Amino acid sequence: MTQPISEDRSHNYAVIVAGGSGTRLWPLSRKSLPKQMQKFVGDKTLIDETVERLGSSVPKENIYISTTSAYAEQIKELLPEISEENIIIEPIARGTTVAFSLFSQVIHARDPEAIIFTLASDHSVTGVESFRQALDDTFTFIKSNEKHIALLGIKPTYPDSGLGYIKVDARINDTPPAYSVEKFIEKPSIEVAQKYLETNEYYWNAAYYCFKAATLIEAYREADADLTDRVADYLQSGNIDDFMKAPEKAHEIETINASHYPLAVIPAAFSWSDIGNWSALHDLLSGMGEDPTAVASKGLHIDLGSKDSLVMSEDESKLIATIGLKDIIIVNTDDALLVMDKHHSQDIKQLLQNIKDRNLDTYL
Repeated sequence: MTQPISEDRSHNYAVIVAGGSGTRLWPLSRKSLPKQMQKFVGDKTLIDETVERLGSSVPKENIYISTTSAYAEQIKELLPEISEENIIIEPIARGTTVAFSLFSQVIHARDPEAIIFTLASDHSVTGVESFRQALDDTFTFIKSNEKHIALLGIKPTYPDSGLGYIKVDARINDTPPAYSVEKFIEKPSIEVAQKYLETNEYYWNAAYYCFKAATLIEAYREADADLTDRVADYLQSGNIDDFMKAPEKAHEIETINASHYPLAVIPAAFSWSDIGNWSALHDLLSGMGEDPTAVASKGLHIDLGSKDSLVMSEDESKLIATIGLKDIIIVNTDDALLVMDKHHSQDIKQLLQNIKDRNLDTYL
């Protein structure tokens, strides 16, 4: 039985990280309109669904968006209910560590007791009540363990070689349950991922974190004072040169000394997808139907005898007809058409490089 969290949620904050471009879902997701601003699954954009998913666990006035100057105006249009002062803008992308330093310092200045839960803007979650329970559990844990950094660990439901995993160690808390971290594993082979699935020691790493803002700032300052001091200089001066002096580091948790600021995993049971590529989106959409081998589609589409394929089109006036396909992805936009074997989703990065090499940047 999960211990009820305090009724006082005034220090609960959520930061939705929305600075990525999501180019692995090209040609729908572009630099100008990344996947968090797209309606891949339902009738709402992924970022809108993310805000809605938070429910009452976080007061509306405590929901923040972390993004870059490239997407700030679009986000303001998409999320008019979020106050402009809650949209924290990196003038130039400097990696996730600097982004975390920036929004943690902004929120800490407004509320020194703030506890921040961070989540991606472009994930799909089913089982929203389970998500909210996990969210409440992380806040409960951090309120009693202020020097810890908590991560949500999602119980794997199938072997996936494209995701990161966390191996847990000892149980360190009973209510809510929490475990210490033994190690992180990035993208294991499918055979190894299958073995992980058969144990209770491995969780998917969704990069959802919860921490007291003061603790993260302290941990960053101990690891590298430039991470905090240069960002503080920027917040005071508004000078982008100060911001550029902050060291560019991609992995926010690897920066922290875990012996001083222990990492804890809070298990979560909701269904989750990072929609990292077309194959992942196909698996997500096909899993929503009664027949997982059917063709998942969006747009005007008729099929005869195809299996395990995905057809998506922006043009509702154009019929796409398919016959006898297997493991094929078709994506139609106004200016580009992608036809791809489902098992080559990871090759999109090389395709985009080829497009860039041919000076066809308007298609990026």
